[in-house]
Amino acid sequence: MKTWIKRSYRTFMQTAIGYIAVNIATLDFTEDGAVLKSAVIGLGVSAVAAGIAAVMNMKEE
Repeated sequence: MKTWIKRSYRTFMQTAIGYIAVNIATLDFTEDGAVLKSAVIGLGVSAVAAGIAAVMNMKEE
């Protein structure tokens, strides 16, 4: 179970870093709260992607 959690965390980090790396250049932080909302939604999508990947790779013991 610990390995599964570590893999989920690693997948989340990979997705989140990829999301941040791609979008950091296009974000304009001088605008209103829509930018923050968009960033939080993107990180939420990263978490869902990590969860889906973890469930798909879970091995039955």
